Amino acid sequence: MRKSVCMQWFERYLKEVSLGHGQQNHKNPAIEFTHHAKEGRYDVISDQEYEALLSEVEELASFWNLERYHKSSELLLAFIEKLNIDAETLHKMAELFAECYETSTKPFVSEDVFPDQKEFDESCEDEECWRDMDQENDSRETECSNRAGDWFQYEGIDVGIMSDPKKIYTYLSSRIYGQEEAVKAASMLLYNHRLGRKRNLLFAGPTGCGKTEIWRVLKQIYPHIRIIDSTMITMEGWSGSFKLRDIFTGLSQEEAEKSIIVFDEFDKFCEPKASVRGDCGFANQSELLKMIEGAKIVFPADRGKPLMEFDSSKISFVFCGSFELLMKEKAKAEEAGSIGFGAAIRKQVGQPQDKTEIVPEDLVRYANIRLEIAGRIHQIVQLYPMTAQDYDRILLDEQISPLHQLEKQYEVKLHLNACARKQIIEKAVETHMGVRYLRSRIQQLLDEQMFQNCGQTEYRLGEE
Repeated sequence: MRKSVCMQWFERYLKEVSLGHGQQNHKNPAIEFTHHAKEGRYDVISDQEYEALLSEVEELASFWNLERYHKSSELLLAFIEKLNIDAETLHKMAELFAECYETSTKPFVSEDVFPDQKEFDESCEDEECWRDMDQENDSRETECSNRAGDWFQYEGIDVGIMSDPKKIYTYLSSRIYGQEEAVKAASMLLYNHRLGRKRNLLFAGPTGCGKTEIWRVLKQIYPHIRIIDSTMITMEGWSGSFKLRDIFTGLSQEEAEKSIIVFDEFDKFCEPKASVRGDCGFANQSELLKMIEGAKIVFPADRGKPLMEFDSSKISFVFCGSFELLMKEKAKAEEAGSIGFGAAIRKQVGQPQDKTEIVPEDLVRYANIRLEIAGRIHQIVQLYPMTAQDYDRILLDEQISPLHQLEKQYEVKLHLNACARKQIIEKAVETHMGVRYLRSRIQQLLDEQMFQNCGQTEYRLGEE
């Protein structure tokens, strides 16, 4: 990566975070690069220039871990974690941040106000003094641990919550509206996974129903969850920047083997894709199969990427997708099969049309998923579209409402009038974008108000 590009990125994310916009989402640069490449924008440059540009994009995109979007705060932290900062540089950085803090808030208190640190240290050299201090610290730690209860963390993992699948369910259902079957299935997978029992799930449901959000929420208590945009992955030897090995980039062997890998847009990954080399959708699955079934995985060193070895026998996999084509084709087949004697009876006792049950055979027949992969999926969970009533309840919920979340983020009071609320709900139903539309629209209304009247502690959103 060029130094100028690195500086631009640090400056951008530091600025956003310092202005309180750390939750701002940024698209993976590989998506735009791929789009431009398909348009032919890079046809005029030499192969050497193209390779240099591709290498730079791959290096930047690695901070997204194959996800489409990441927040500014997450990207900044990922950048900092890559740094090897010596003690002298760290001291200078701390001094610089301290100066920025002083100019942004208020002058520091003079050091003369406090006792001399050296004298204080010397006065506490005797063993009895330190023993008293240790006892006091132990007492405070015990008190904090008791207050923390189920929220006790170990290596970023909420051990207490994950000691019982019901605790995981309670945590998750307080942050995800509805979709009880999916919430229970995710809770059981995480519980079993932590105990070394591998599970593979498939989540099928329309856009905006909460498939991926469930795993984003669980990632807050179990950081070894990796959410991957499946549409960006190509097999070894095929064109494309991301391979299966890139899923584990930056992970140690131990971290890789603790992972829960969530493949988002998995139905698009499996779709037939014509190529001079054959069906690359099917070929992609061939590489994935060995990893899913649990085996020793070896990725050789390649193009500056180190040798990677790990055992996938305890890695759990989750496959998320809308599977629209599957649902349409199966509905047609069921409709054709319902013609004739006894059809009316079957319709009465069967599932509603929009709740047709998906079985492993459907994945093979209608979704182009290999039989070997379908056979290794332990549970298929179906999620259903949000209704207007669902969206209304979400907006009123103190815990999961985007309105209340933005209030906490901006430390302001927000009022959404009935007319604007109704319009937002209707549009969410119409666009099928789910809760993300509620948040984006409310955010847009808030931005409009803050642009006109910045600094207020209370805002009324929508026309009166």
